[in-house]
Amino acid sequence: MQKFEKRICIFAIVFVSLYVGAIIITIHSRIKTETRIERIESPAMQPGERMIMMAELLPPMLLLLVITICFIIVRKKRTITLLRLEEEDHQHLTD
Repeated sequence: MQKFEKRICIFAIVFVSLYVGAIIITIHSRIKTETRIERIESPAMQPGERMIMMAELLPPMLLLLVITICFIIVRKKRTITLLRLEEEDHQHLTD
């Protein structure tokens, strides 16, 4: 993999990890502690909806993570296949 591709993959994995961590911390703090901070929220929101506000973006974050992992796997398999083909080509030339 090129240096730029590695950086993008690492950034995506770190970004998704931080976001999932923020979701867990937010949901945990909203459930366990009584809020004394004034928040601006829609009055039409149900009480249960307040607990999952950040979790709404979890599916796109997981999609980003899955795409990144698949990209890494495909690049590695492609590299292995190219090396194998080069070895076979080299063996055919020496025979």
